[in-house]
Amino acid sequence: MKEKLMPPLVLTIICVVVSGLLALAYNATYVDLTGVMTDELREGCESIFGKADYEMLTEEKNGKKAPVNFGNEKINSIIIDPKTSNCVFEITEDGYSKGGLHLLIGIDYAGQVRGIEFISIGETPGLGTKVQNDDFIHQFLQATTETNIEGLDNVTAATFSSKGMKRAVRECLDVFNENKEAIYGD
Repeated sequence: MKEKLMPPLVLTIICVVVSGLLALAYNATYVDLTGVMTDELREGCESIFGKADYEMLTEEKNGKKAPVNFGNEKINSIIIDPKTSNCVFEITEDGYSKGGLHLLIGIDYAGQVRGIEFISIGETPGLGTKVQNDDFIHQFLQATTETNIEGLDNVTAATFSSKGMKRAVRECLDVFNENKEAIYGD
C-alpha cells in the first residue's frame, strides 16, 4: 500500500511547491502593460506629489489600449496630473540584476526631478538595495537635464545598482524634455 501512495503524494507536494514558487516569481516581476492605473502606481505617485487625479497616457496599438512610452522600451508608462502638470515615469532599469530596478520618477513641469519611489527592487540584498536609502535618492532631487547625474556619488559596494539608478533618472529626464509638448498636449 505504501508503495502505491508515496509516488502520487511526492508528486503532489512537488507540484504545490513549484506552483507557489512560480506565483511568487510572477508577482515579483509583473509589469502592467494594460494602461490601467493600479493601486501600487497611484500610491507611488501620491508619495511623490501628493493626492491628485492621475492619468496614464495611453495610445491605441493594434486595436488595444497601451501605455505611451515614446519608443523607449525601458519606460513602462507615463502618468500625469493634468491640474498640476506633474509627470511620473514608471521605468524598469538594469542594475546588477537585469530589470532589477522598477521605479517611479516624478518630474515637475519645469523638468526637475521631485521624487523617486521604488515599485520593486531585485538587487542584491544588503548591497544593491542600498540605493533605496534616502541619502542616495536625495542627491537626484532637483536634477535636470543640465545636471551631471553621472558625477553623483555611488553607493559603496553597489556600483552597478547606482549606475542603474543614474541611467533611469537620465533616461526619464531626456524623454521628458524631448516629448514635453506631447506629454501635456501643448
